[in-house]
Amino acid sequence: CQHFLKRKKKKERKNFCLTNTFFDLLFINAGKHSETKVNVVLLGMAGSGKSASGNTILGKKSFISKPSSKPITTECQAAETRRNGLHLFVIDTPDIFDDEIKSSVKSKHVKKCKQLCKSEPCVYLVVMHVSRFTDDGERDILKKLEKTFGTKVKEQTVILFTRGDNLEEAELSLEGFLHSCHPGLKKIIEKCGNRCVVFENRSSSSDQVEKLMNTVSVVLKKTAKIQ
Repeated sequence: CQHFLKRKKKKERKNFCLTNTFFDLLFINAGKHSETKVNVVLLGMAGSGKSASGNTILGKKSFISKPSSKPITTECQAAETRRNGLHLFVIDTPDIFDDEIKSSVKSKHVKKCKQLCKSEPCVYLVVMHVSRFTDDGERDILKKLEKTFGTKVKEQTVILFTRGDNLEEAELSLEGFLHSCHPGLKKIIEKCGNRCVVFENRSSSSDQVEKLMNTVSVVLKKTAKIQ
């Protein structure tokens, strides 16, 4: 009888362990499935701060960023991180909108960018220097975006201004800057649903990345409804 009870208790313990393991696996898998994967594509003119902004988002120096009289980023490259429940694939790009670049080179960059994007949803960050808006280079950037990535790209685009310290020095808030900015820039922002954030890439504050992630989440929800 005692032998039977020992065997029964041993079997119960084994079943208990198996049950716990089963539920642990369920919990782990549920966590994996709840994580949203998204591609964050950095676009803009050379020298606008794309690579530095990518490093700020990643929280580490994955992309080369330094002062230079010529473009530093010459190939598309990617790095990943996790932020606010999002699994981010951050893609840094050369200036693919420069009209002086040969079409064959531009096509190569665009093809590589699309390959890196894979099948996950994309959010495009158009990176602009807060103190510089050029009629020649940036005025038609949305048309170039649509031509390259499709007509719905505006719904997936956020304007990311760099050199936020310039606003601080001028004692300007982002709202104040937007109110008085170039009419051409205002039009671009409006067409992108007034989605814009400002970065100071030398700052260690996490607030700026938090604001961007909130905006990215809004874009993902909106595009999911559209699709």
